[in-house]
Amino acid sequence: MLRAGIGRGIITPPLGMTMAGYAGREGVAKDIDEDLTATALLLDDGSQRAAIVSLDLAFTPGSLTADIRGALGSVWRIPPSHILLNCSHTHSGPTFDAFQYDDDPQQDQMRSNYARQLVEKMAGLGTEVELALKPARVGTATGEARIGIHRREVDGTGDVILGENPSGPVDHEVRVIRIDDLSGRPMGVVFSHGCHTVTMGPKSLCWSPDYVGPARRVLESNLRCLSMFLQANAGDINPITGIGAAEDNTNEKNRLGWMLGGEALKVHSTIYTESIRGPRTFFGTLAKASIYPRLPLPEEPDSSLVVKEIPCKLQLQALPSLEVARQLDTQCRADVAALRKEGASEARLNVARRYVHWSTALLDAATQQREPFLDSTIQVLRIGDLVLAAFPGETFSTLGMEVKRGSPFKNTLFMGYSNGCVCYIPTRDAFPSEGWSVLKRYHVPDMLFPAYKVPTSLHPGTGEMIVDKTVELLKEIYEQRGAGSWQSRLKSAS
Repeated sequence: MLRAGIGRGIITPPLGMTMAGYAGREGVAKDIDEDLTATALLLDDGSQRAAIVSLDLAFTPGSLTADIRGALGSVWRIPPSHILLNCSHTHSGPTFDAFQYDDDPQQDQMRSNYARQLVEKMAGLGTEVELALKPARVGTATGEARIGIHRREVDGTGDVILGENPSGPVDHEVRVIRIDDLSGRPMGVVFSHGCHTVTMGPKSLCWSPDYVGPARRVLESNLRCLSMFLQANAGDINPITGIGAAEDNTNEKNRLGWMLGGEALKVHSTIYTESIRGPRTFFGTLAKASIYPRLPLPEEPDSSLVVKEIPCKLQLQALPSLEVARQLDTQCRADVAALRKEGASEARLNVARRYVHWSTALLDAATQQREPFLDSTIQVLRIGDLVLAAFPGETFSTLGMEVKRGSPFKNTLFMGYSNGCVCYIPTRDAFPSEGWSVLKRYHVPDMLFPAYKVPTSLHPGTGEMIVDKTVELLKEIYEQRGAGSWQSRLKSAS
């Protein structure tokens, strides 16, 4: 018998702290639009445990990811690899390092204190969730929300820019996971979709979960239970409302959130966890009047848990010579100095400072002749006939669709922004035909590997390699599960 527990804690940083997300943002957090939260779901099938945790953060750096998973693992007595940590990727959350800002001991201390307190809060939340464990059943279905648009646009000069491309690929799927008690009453709901959380925009200096907040409220006000959002594959997807252009963009935030939350609520209502549709029954002698009564489950559903996490090395393009790396570092520092001298805006300085952080990392890698690889992981969590696969990167929408297409499971969810975030993960065809170069500055974020302080770009085809490895792992787990459960043979509409 599966048991589940769900809980939530507030993780809003202090005001006055640096914010993540936009090069064009000027200033630190000055207000709170909505509290940032962490929501945790713990599952226990009687032989092992697994957990899903959602955070209203842009992403968690590697060390913080390890600390949070380690703290929760200690509370729940499970390996860190059994914890799926997904970030909503809100661009109205905190940054955990200098990012695009000047070195500032006071800010460093604020960020350090916040990270430490976050780990402590997560451990406390873990205890709360464990105490909430009770028998549960899980069901799942999908719907569609057209809230996103492909954002890689080709301008008149042939450059790829951050814009709108209505003909570009978008995964509109909304995956909903319903967690009920044994009577069918909602205990919690998980919903997932892939779209950048940027409706609040760079002029907003408010902490905010972005459209995720109003989406959750749609579900929670109707279902009277907690909901959890999992960011899917938003690397090349922006909201149809666009990046917020004003200081106050709550109207666009709410519109988008209500659209997503409304679809998730509709899908939730189609899922039954406590009964199935029975055979047609006639009303006595009224031979032409019939019903299809709902009947108790013929047997308890398969809710067994399987979790596996494997390492995945990502190949980078070759490092430049040490001489080129030195020249780039010198130039990047000179650019910042020149901008300061002319009294440039913070937005322009932000971009220049990002490049200094990158050129420092590039020079360090070239000096040490470091191997051109990034370490990452692929994690898979199976709950009966549902499987979740997670990767620590800003995965493109097409990659998620390819994983689902190749999966042997009936119900598959693939998501980025999980267990850290190494960089953007583009498709092969997104790379420049002439090849990516350290000497060129690109106009679309997914080619700005410097924003993640990655020395050079990923090797083209890395995204497809991740898809192949994920599907291979899914097939391995599928083959180990036997003939399958009775409910896998029922139509999802029942």
